Amino acid sequence: MTITATQLKQQTYLLDRAIKEDIQVTKRDRPFVVIVDAQRYEELLVNQKEEKRDTKALLEEFKRISKNITVLDDNTINLCKVDEEMYSDIF
Repeated sequence: MTITATQLKQQTYLLDRAIKEDIQVTKRDRPFVVIVDAQRYEELLVNQKEEKRDTKALLEEFKRISKNITVLDDNTINLCKVDEEMYSDIF
């Protein structure tokens, strides 16, 4: 739902709708503020933390793997070291 700041001032009962849906308040046709339910806000925070944790894990994995990658003179990537490491526990 999108409303103007003036509508919000004049019709405060519109805030009751925040429980059902997010409310975007505009001022001079620009987004000004978003009003969300407190429970929804907590869910957004949890999701954001999970995404940060996942991103950090991916970056750590990339750092670990990139140590074994070498770029050759013709700008191709030598993945032999990566393959050796991946299968080292098998052999």
